[in-house]
Amino acid sequence: MKIADYLRTFQGLRRENLVQRITVLILSLILLAVITAYIRREQVVLLTPYTLSGEAWVSQTSGSQAYKEAWALFFAQELGNVTPANIDFIRDRIANLISPSIYKNFMDVLSLQALQIKEDRLVLRFEPGSVEYEKETDKIFVTGRMYTRAFNEKETSEMRTFEFRIRLSNYAPELVWIDTYREQPHTQKFLRNQRDRQKDKTRSPE
Repeated sequence: MKIADYLRTFQGLRRENLVQRITVLILSLILLAVITAYIRREQVVLLTPYTLSGEAWVSQTSGSQAYKEAWALFFAQELGNVTPANIDFIRDRIANLISPSIYKNFMDVLSLQALQIKEDRLVLRFEPGSVEYEKETDKIFVTGRMYTRAFNEKETSEMRTFEFRIRLSNYAPELVWIDTYREQPHTQKFLRNQRDRQKDKTRSPE
């Protein structure tokens, strides 16, 4: 072999070796980036809540519409089906699911209601009819009929809507807003219509 051919072959091997090292380095960096992204990503858990027929998902800090609707229905049924015998149990059952931002006010109101239910021997029964999620406000509305019966009195019924906002904290649901009223859901569309009607009344002549 001529020395010139040997040197060309040697230089070619060196260049090839350099290219391979650079390629390996790039692939290693890409693999490291993929592993880091996988470790840092939020795990998504798929589930089918018993209160709804559709599939739902939940991550560390967020959940699907179906997941939030399922929990809203749970809260409505817990709070809407109350007797003097189970009110304390229900209060303790949902206490750990209440956000610290509303915990004190919520528990104070629930304690007052528990006292009234025991004194008047009230039995409350809620039959849900619809569950509506509003993406604009992240609120869930559970509407149905509320039946109330006091001791030795006839049962009465009325429309009842439970309004909730539920967020996820470490994969667990947390109730951050609750309201209830004897009307249809106070969606943004409903509230806008109410404001428009009020403006029309104000503009109309005496």
